[in-house]
Amino acid sequence: MTVLASLVFTTFTSYLIMPSWFDHGSYTQDSTHATLEECQIAKHGLDAICVGDSPSHLYINDEAEVVPEFQQHMLEFVECDHWAGCFKQ
Repeated sequence: MTVLASLVFTTFTSYLIMPSWFDHGSYTQDSTHATLEECQIAKHGLDAICVGDSPSHLYINDEAEVVPEFQQHMLEFVECDHWAGCFKQ
């Protein structure tokens, strides 16, 4: 019982000190898709989650800044190393 009480006390105290640790952002519903696969395709490159199988709802995080994904087609292969190869941008 003491362990359980100390665990609850520690969690509550850490919430009072740093509430941002317990915040996962604000997600708002953006669209509804017929299947989970369609939803996952639509969320590509976004800070978003899909909920449900059929229909699947797409929720987008309003607070997060979305970093653009690495574009592989922007690289040009240049021979320079036998093991790793070389790329320049």
